[in-house]
Amino acid sequence: MEKLCHAILWILEKSPNGRARLDLAKLLYYSDGVHFQKHAEMITRGDYIHLEDSPYPVKLNEALLYLKEKGHIEVVPKIEGNGIQGFSLRFQKPLDGLVLSKEEKRVMMKVVEAFRGRVVDENRHYPNLYENYVVTPLFDAIPFSVDRINTKIHVLVQKSLLNLSGKMFRVLFERSE
Repeated sequence: MEKLCHAILWILEKSPNGRARLDLAKLLYYSDGVHFQKHAEMITRGDYIHLEDSPYPVKLNEALLYLKEKGHIEVVPKIEGNGIQGFSLRFQKPLDGLVLSKEEKRVMMKVVEAFRGRVVDENRHYPNLYENYVVTPLFDAIPFSVDRINTKIHVLVQKSLLNLSGKMFRVLFERSE
């Protein structure tokens, strides 16, 4: 769980407005996925499950509770005109002995930069990782395997930019009739 705690803090430190819990879960998943594609191992080395609305690290709640109790993060309610609209997790102070490598930080930074605001349009940024998660049945473990993650075929109906394994490719597709 130590790597997970350090990854959470690193993402929150690079997110000045904080992150919602589900956005944080998605950022961790995509960071682990991109790192797995390049190095055949995940940053957090944890398991993910497919919840209704996101891929979710199994130990995320435990890690968040630990970080909050130790004063490393704060939880701030988002108050709008019609009441509390969720909570934002914000960085307070780092853990001693950062255990993330330079490459792990680089991968995580690319993912965080792809989603500066909310984590939306994931299928445009990381289509193979998005598909890996959405094709997994609800409440099942999301598998990370070289056979499954790197062999997806994606077809887009419109022009778009895809970020595949850290490289930008312009994809043009015309629908054949």
